[in-house]
Amino acid sequence: MKQLPTGNELFLDHVGYFLADLEGAAARFGRLGFTVSPVNIHYNDADGELVRSGTANRLITFEAGYIEALGQVADTPLGAELAAGVARYEGLHLIALAHGRVEEHDAGGTDMRPTVFLRRPLEDGRIVRATVRRATAAAMPEGRVQLLTHETPELIWLPGMDRHANAARALTGYLQIVADPEEAAERYARFANRPARRSGPVFEIALDRGRFALAGPDALGALLPDATRPPLPFATAVGIESADLDRTRFLLANAGITIHGRPDRLLVPPSDGLGAWIDFHRPGAPPLWAA
Repeated sequence: MKQLPTGNELFLDHVGYFLADLEGAAARFGRLGFTVSPVNIHYNDADGELVRSGTANRLITFEAGYIEALGQVADTPLGAELAAGVARYEGLHLIALAHGRVEEHDAGGTDMRPTVFLRRPLEDGRIVRATVRRATAAAMPEGRVQLLTHETPELIWLPGMDRHANAARALTGYLQIVADPEEAAERYARFANRPARRSGPVFEIALDRGRFALAGPDALGALLPDATRPPLPFATAVGIESADLDRTRFLLANAGITIHGRPDRLLVPPSDGLGAWIDFHRPGAPPLWAA
């Protein structure tokens, strides 16, 4: 599986959960069968000086893409933004698209914040490096929407950390619920520089790897068995490809996780999925909103 984009490719790189208890996230994700990294503190490079950004993470890396669990660790604007997200609801708040040279991606006139040079020192002295461009909250009120270029991917996808007891192997999709999906789809299409295609009540933007979709709250009943509804807007589901869905089912059932079975997929509800539906599906299965 190709991990990083080249040329003008745009990949669904990772999605992020905003959580009140980052320390406890490992146990909660571990119960779902994921291998979870230790806590990592985020810094920004400010003219050669490392300054704490106010957030920290735990990573769940796959052969393609990853999940980021985020928590506030300092009183900074970015930390306060995360805390405000948690106050609205715990769960998915972030979508990140990867480009080989993020400064060259045409975001269609989307109002962007200043470029951030993210740094994360490791215990052995090496430093994780990424260049990140985030849309402003006014431009993308749905959550933290960003573009990035990985400069040290070998320090993100560490050996053995992409092996999971639940057989998860790839991040594939993200479903956002908004008041006006047509308007939001136009904005996201400009941001991604990719067309938004409508299928019934859902607008999908397909990337060079992965996809994301936007729908109105009226579509929830047809898409998911139990329409849990935080205040609009909210991200409601993440797609994860399983290399062995029978193994996924066995792990989840033995852990006492609620499972809603469908052909080619297993749905874990927000009560067990840290605030969002987790859609485990077979390789090649259509996305949740097209199944």
